[in-house]
Amino acid sequence: MNMVSIYQFDSYKTYFNSWVEQQPKKGHGEYRRLSIALNVSTTMVSQIFNSEKDLSLEMACEMAEYLLLNDEEADYFLLLVEYSKAGSAKLRSRLQKQIKDRQEKAKKLENRLKNVTVLDIHAKQIYYSSWLYPAIRLLTDIPEVNTAEQISQRLSVPKNQVLKALDYLIKNQIVVQKSGKLSMGPAHTYLAPEDPLANRHMQNWRQLAFQKMNFSNDENFFYTGQYALSKEVAIEIRKQLPDFIEAILKKVKPSKSETVQCLNIDYFEY
Repeated sequence: MNMVSIYQFDSYKTYFNSWVEQQPKKGHGEYRRLSIALNVSTTMVSQIFNSEKDLSLEMACEMAEYLLLNDEEADYFLLLVEYSKAGSAKLRSRLQKQIKDRQEKAKKLENRLKNVTVLDIHAKQIYYSSWLYPAIRLLTDIPEVNTAEQISQRLSVPKNQVLKALDYLIKNQIVVQKSGKLSMGPAHTYLAPEDPLANRHMQNWRQLAFQKMNFSNDENFFYTGQYALSKEVAIEIRKQLPDFIEAILKKVKPSKSETVQCLNIDYFEY
């Protein structure tokens, strides 16, 4: 089923009605099922999506789960609800700008993904089974590292293990080999935050970090801190982390491939 993208819409009502149209039997009975999920009457659902009534933000949050939206999509859905409920032109203008910014961001990601060969689920499961596969892929983007021997030495991994990984990477076009030299291939895999493999991917790199701690040097940096702080400051720090990562990516993207580094960030309440 070719499901519509929520980012194509400025109205959460138009989005949902389009979503309903793409369900089996054109969504017959969908209003009733949604009313049960939201604990409201079918009449209320019909009034919301066919008249001037609006969802409450609490109902919108529940509905995002019902639609199986990921975190970013859910945030966008709530933004559309806020926009629909906005009572002043100034607020609507501010929210509309946020909507356009989210749409532009989603469009850029979509365009990037159009230019790559996406791995199937089986290939992704292998790729994310170990840190070794993505590590080798990135290493082949460094011009001076283009043979199995060089990769083996760089990663301190037995050559036969590197060759086995390369066999998979080359077959799936993640790495290409020309005239005996390795380089990064056209295939790519996008891993959404809600993908079950995402946790495995993060765990793999943290396991490598644990190994590196035993051989720490001045070039590496390891830090762990625990704090007692106000809820307001805790929320503020959480909001700053994506901006910090974005600032790093802005420096990384235009730079030459001369080395490989891993950055792991954890921030959680205990």
